[in-house]
Amino acid sequence: MMKVVLVEKRDGRCEKFDEEKAYNIFCRVGLNAHLNEKEAEKLADKAMKDLNQFLKTKRKIKSTELFKQKIKILKKYNKEAAFLYETHRDIN
Repeated sequence: MMKVVLVEKRDGRCEKFDEEKAYNIFCRVGLNAHLNEKEAEKLADKAMKDLNQFLKTKRKIKSTELFKQKIKILKKYNKEAAFLYETHRDIN
Protein backbone atom coordinates (compact mmCIF):
# COMPACT_ATOMS: atom_id res chain seq x y z
CA MET A 1 0.00 0.00 0.00
CA MET A 2 1.50 3.32 -1.04
CA LYS A 3 -0.42 5.99 0.83
CA VAL A 4 -0.68 6.41 4.58
CA VAL A 5 -4.01 5.54 6.16
CA LEU A 6 -4.57 6.76 9.69
CA VAL A 7 -6.43 4.60 12.18
CA GLU A 8 -8.35 6.53 14.82
CA LYS A 9 -8.29 4.60 18.09
CA ARG A 10 -11.21 4.57 20.53
CA ASP A 11 -9.43 7.08 22.77
CA GLY A 12 -9.05 9.53 19.86
CA ARG A 13 -5.36 8.92 19.14
CA CYS A 14 -4.37 8.28 15.54
CA GLU A 15 -1.69 5.94 14.29
CA LYS A 16 -0.58 4.75 10.87
CA PHE A 17 -2.24 1.60 9.59
CA ASP A 18 0.26 -1.21 10.12
CA GLU A 19 0.05 -3.70 7.27
CA GLU A 20 2.38 -6.17 8.97
CA LYS A 21 0.28 -6.15 12.15
CA ALA A 22 -2.90 -6.81 10.13
CA TYR A 23 -1.22 -9.63 8.19
CA ASN A 24 0.00 -11.24 11.42
CA ILE A 25 -3.48 -11.02 12.94
CA PHE A 26 -5.01 -12.73 9.89
CA CYS A 27 -2.32 -15.44 10.11
CA ARG A 28 -2.84 -16.00 13.82
CA VAL A 29 -6.61 -16.34 13.57
CA GLY A 30 -6.09 -18.79 10.72
CA LEU A 31 -3.80 -20.89 12.90
CA ASN A 32 -6.26 -20.66 15.78
CA ALA A 33 -8.97 -21.88 13.38
CA HIS A 34 -6.90 -25.06 12.88
CA LEU A 35 -5.37 -24.14 9.53
CA ASN A 36 -1.80 -25.25 8.95
CA GLU A 37 0.86 -22.57 8.52
CA LYS A 38 0.67 -22.55 4.72
CA GLU A 39 -3.15 -22.31 4.75
CA ALA A 40 -3.03 -19.54 7.37
CA GLU A 41 -0.57 -17.56 5.23
CA LYS A 42 -2.80 -18.07 2.19
CA LEU A 43 -5.78 -16.77 4.21
CA ALA A 44 -3.72 -13.76 5.33
CA ASP A 45 -2.61 -13.03 1.74
CA LYS A 46 -6.19 -13.08 0.43
CA ALA A 47 -7.52 -11.08 3.37
CA MET A 48 -4.78 -8.44 3.02
CA LYS A 49 -5.51 -8.06 -0.69
CA ASP A 50 -9.17 -7.37 0.15
CA LEU A 51 -8.30 -5.08 3.06
CA ASN A 52 -5.86 -3.03 0.98
CA GLN A 53 -8.51 -2.72 -1.74
CA PHE A 54 -10.98 -1.46 0.88
CA LEU A 55 -8.45 1.00 2.35
CA LYS A 56 -7.45 2.37 -1.07
CA THR A 57 -10.18 5.00 -0.87
CA LYS A 58 -9.57 5.88 2.79
CA ARG A 59 -7.34 8.47 4.39
CA LYS A 60 -8.57 7.87 7.93
CA ILE A 61 -10.64 5.10 9.46
CA LYS A 62 -11.98 4.44 12.94
CA SER A 63 -10.50 1.34 14.56
CA THR A 64 -14.02 -0.04 15.08
CA GLU A 65 -14.77 0.25 11.35
CA LEU A 66 -11.45 -1.42 10.52
CA PHE A 67 -12.27 -4.23 12.99
CA LYS A 68 -15.69 -4.78 11.35
CA GLN A 69 -14.14 -4.80 7.88
CA LYS A 70 -11.58 -7.43 8.94
CA ILE A 71 -14.42 -9.62 10.24
CA LYS A 72 -16.36 -9.19 6.98
CA ILE A 73 -13.29 -10.19 4.96
CA LEU A 74 -12.51 -13.18 7.18
CA LYS A 75 -16.12 -14.40 6.89
CA LYS A 76 -15.65 -14.53 3.12
CA TYR A 77 -12.73 -16.96 3.45
CA ASN A 78 -13.07 -18.76 6.79
CA LYS A 79 -16.08 -18.40 9.07
CA GLU A 80 -14.34 -20.01 12.05
CA ALA A 81 -11.42 -17.56 11.82
CA ALA A 82 -13.91 -14.67 11.59
CA PHE A 83 -15.75 -15.91 14.67
CA LEU A 84 -12.50 -16.28 16.63
CA TYR A 85 -11.35 -12.79 15.66
CA GLU A 86 -14.71 -11.24 16.48
CA THR A 87 -15.04 -12.92 19.88
CA HIS A 88 -11.40 -12.83 21.01
CA ARG A 89 -10.16 -9.32 20.36
CA ASP A 90 -7.09 -10.00 22.49
CA ILE A 91 -5.63 -12.22 19.72
CA ASN A 92 -3.74 -9.23 18.37
